Amino acid sequence: MADTEVKKIICSSCGAEFEDTLPKCPYCGSLNYKGAEAEYLGKLEGMRQDMQQLEQVPEKELKKKLKKKQKFVIKLLISLAALAAILAVIVFRVRYIEPRDARADYLWEKENFPVLDRLYQEQDFEGLTDFYEQAVIEDRVINRWEHSGIFTRLMSCQNAREYLALEQSGETLRDYQETQLLDDYWILRGLEYSGGMSEEDKEYIRPYVEATLNSLADRYTFTAEEEKKFEDSLRNNYGYPRYEDCEEYIKKHNE
Repeated sequence: MADTEVKKIICSSCGAEFEDTLPKCPYCGSLNYKGAEAEYLGKLEGMRQDMQQLEQVPEKELKKKLKKKQKFVIKLLISLAALAAILAVIVFRVRYIEPRDARADYLWEKENFPVLDRLYQEQDFEGLTDFYEQAVIEDRVINRWEHSGIFTRLMSCQNAREYLALEQSGETLRDYQETQLLDDYWILRGLEYSGGMSEEDKEYIRPYVEATLNSLADRYTFTAEEEKKFEDSLRNNYGYPRYEDCEEYIKKHNE
């Protein structure tokens, strides 16, 4: 039986307590190396399985598949490279923690925070998401930006929309993809419980979150017990579900 004990850690930046499986502090946005490493390793494993599945397709059929979803395959390869880079940064910083270059961080903020402010004013959600992904890869201090709390929900919106687009292209989602999609669904439903966002930012991102949730509205049917289980998790964990609960739900309903 899996260990269901919820382990808590103290944020080294702001002193808040949160679950150690979260990739970052829900209050100040500081990276939690253990949680982030586990999250990206899981995504890398899922993508590795996708690539392995493609390798097993006969050559003639593979050419048809690649032609049909060339864009997705290219994005998959880019994502693999990006995730590998993020993981490398995480591992490096865990093993060889060096003082940050304060001047470089300051100059990066001065140059890039106005860009983020412009994207925010224009409600360019995709632009904000792309900017965030690149900043994480480069280990930039993007979490110092005043609206950085929106990025977790933006990423969940993007992930959910990409999985739905993949389905619409004729693909069947695998169990780990269904689990990640359900995890994103509950992260979006946990908007009200987020401890790392101002009320202003919650209202700012709400239309985008609700539009994504609407596209998933008919996908899940929860019993009263399941609904309560997930809601309690969101309430007690700053708007995040327990990934193990998502795995259990998908396994049960896919049998």
